[in-house]
Amino acid sequence: MDWKNYQLSEYEEYLLKRTGAENVSFIDGMVYATYHQENSTVDLMKTNDDEFVALCIEAENQMKPLQINNADDNFEWMNCIRFPIDSADVDGFEKVFYEQHPDIEPQQKNNPLSGSVVTVPLGEALFEFMYADFDSLYDEVKFRLYKYDEIELPNVESDIQENINHFLSYRAYEGLINCLAFGSTASAFFPPSINDDADISEAIYDYYQYLKMLQQEYKEFLEFCFDSKYYSEVLGDMTPAVRYYLYRKINKLPPFVEFNEERRLLMDDRKKPSDYDTLAFAEFARENNIDAYTLMYFHNYNHKPVIRYRCESLHEFLELEFNKLIEYGVKLKRCERCGQFFSVKGNYDARYCNRIHSGEVRSCRDLAAEENYKMKMAENKAIPIYRKYYRRYSARVKVHQIKEPDFKKWKYAALTKRDDCSNGKITVEQYIEWNESYFPNRKRKDKQTKH
Repeated sequence: MDWKNYQLSEYEEYLLKRTGAENVSFIDGMVYATYHQENSTVDLMKTNDDEFVALCIEAENQMKPLQINNADDNFEWMNCIRFPIDSADVDGFEKVFYEQHPDIEPQQKNNPLSGSVVTVPLGEALFEFMYADFDSLYDEVKFRLYKYDEIELPNVESDIQENINHFLSYRAYEGLINCLAFGSTASAFFPPSINDDADISEAIYDYYQYLKMLQQEYKEFLEFCFDSKYYSEVLGDMTPAVRYYLYRKINKLPPFVEFNEERRLLMDDRKKPSDYDTLAFAEFARENNIDAYTLMYFHNYNHKPVIRYRCESLHEFLELEFNKLIEYGVKLKRCERCGQFFSVKGNYDARYCNRIHSGEVRSCRDLAAEENYKMKMAENKAIPIYRKYYRRYSARVKVHQIKEPDFKKWKYAALTKRDDCSNGKITVEQYIEWNESYFPNRKRKDKQTKH
């Protein structure tokens, strides 16, 4: 076949845009996603296989020139993640490693999230990415670019050197990469890999375009598949799953989606203490060449099989997240305040999302409740009438023209009448007349003339 004249299909071009460009690669590293349908969450774990600690184990002598003072603070980036982060396992591993290798200074992680597990409500990683403000972040990156000089990396002669170059490249441009990547939790797990001899400004721009492309794609996905008002006369009777495959048909995408799936046993609850035959356990361990500690671990703890997915890129994870929303039958709605999609739990007919947007301190749900209350109060003519007479009669209490017990009786009755007026059971005029007559105005005494 003459490859020089080969024309890429639309789907091949679609995939190529998600691979990377001359200066940058979008497929790098590995993230494991484990879904828990029972509580509608997903655990995301960034593997630390390519981290500096692992490289030290493989090539300690070669890594000595890379000893970098841990001056930069990863907490700056970790604080960008608004979901719970569990770093206990990786922290324990690093502690043991550095104790065993006292000649190696503690190093900063290549990716701050490596080895950590972040637990996210189902769908929220996708929604957060879709609505992230990458435009403002890119403007900040462009402002920072003048500080960065392009670096020269050693020639790649082995897999180890390639990993070292990857480490050097990431650390050299960490401030630029993370500024964009940590704009959302999903993208933070999949930072780009800057290629050797890359033009850094072009690489960052290509990455920004990649993020914007995926944002637009999934906004279209969600609107087509979940928006009840989108071509409702045609799509209204179709489930999100049917609409999803119709969308793929229209856009000439394959009717199937493949994911890297594996089944794994995870430790569950500790079992209740029970007697066991020590000699039998020792004999079993010896015959099966397994240490006693491992055998007791399996004896003392229940284990459950779970399915986890291996994702190598941001677009692969977003595709997985989107498919899980469809598979689990999650109901989505648009927030009537901000217009963003959110998941609806149970049969609760929510109208507003529970997100706190930039510049706000309260969620759309809380703000909408306050706004609706103020609007309702403004439209309710009974409210100002009640307030008017409350002020009038409480003033008379202070000058002892009305007794406190009588005022409290009026207040209770007035509130009841106010609600009746609000609900249309009595008219505004009737409510005013009732208030006027409850405490008749005191008649002025005629002035007596002195004779």
